[in-house]
Amino acid sequence: MGKMNKISAACVLAGTALLVSGLPYKMDIKEYGVQSAKVRKPFRTVILADLHCIAFGKGQRKLLEQIEKLQPDLILIPGDLFDVDRNFENSFDLVRGLQKYPVFFTSGNHDNYLDEMDQLRERLRDLGVIVLENETITLQVNNQLIEIAGLSDHGRRPLYTPEQTDALFHHPDSFQILMSHRPEFMDFYRQLHADMIVCGHAHGGQFRIPFTKQGLYAPQQGFFPKYTEGVIDDRIVISRGLASGNPWLPRLFNNPEITVVDAAGEEQ
Repeated sequence: MGKMNKISAACVLAGTALLVSGLPYKMDIKEYGVQSAKVRKPFRTVILADLHCIAFGKGQRKLLEQIEKLQPDLILIPGDLFDVDRNFENSFDLVRGLQKYPVFFTSGNHDNYLDEMDQLRERLRDLGVIVLENETITLQVNNQLIEIAGLSDHGRRPLYTPEQTDALFHHPDSFQILMSHRPEFMDFYRQLHADMIVCGHAHGGQFRIPFTKQGLYAPQQGFFPKYTEGVIDDRIVISRGLASGNPWLPRLFNNPEITVVDAAGEEQ
């Protein structure tokens, strides 16, 4: 092999390694804001979507260190905390590390693939996680009323009608948060009265086109999906999440994401 061919081959190998690894690779902290007249005192929500039992350091140290810096008032896990044929203890390491915070969970499609999901929910409850499967909890956050509801994933269409979903909330004056795993239910979400709706599932489009926010593919949205991250209609928050639904399918140019939402009152 000539010198130029060796250089070309080395460049190809280096480029392939870069593509496969998705470098540069780090933990993204994406911060968004939601405004509502119902918020009298600002509060911070951290969203941890789509862990899929992946470990970020021993005992989830790298993930927990980032969360500690953010000082959240609430932590929401909108599904796919667990996955088939993976190490559940990685997910419980995260939960154990979050016991100082109010943590709320509703299941995603990969959670509900598991035959043992009922037992996993009980373990979560034993660790202080508030599991919301088609139900709601009311609490005080910074001396104001918050309601959080969770819709368990039941496949490619919502289990409830918009009217039934709105009926999960009981206090019209409360700031109402809905966790629902799938972002592709956008027409359904737009009919709801919730003040904030939190989703995951799309993994940012799995492979993102470099230097853009455009993902390549998401379940049920197909190629070049529209709803993979960010805030839609000022209240529908989509997290790119932390991991991949398939251990053999890496995230490329699509770092793991901790999503932060600061809720505040409306500007006068």
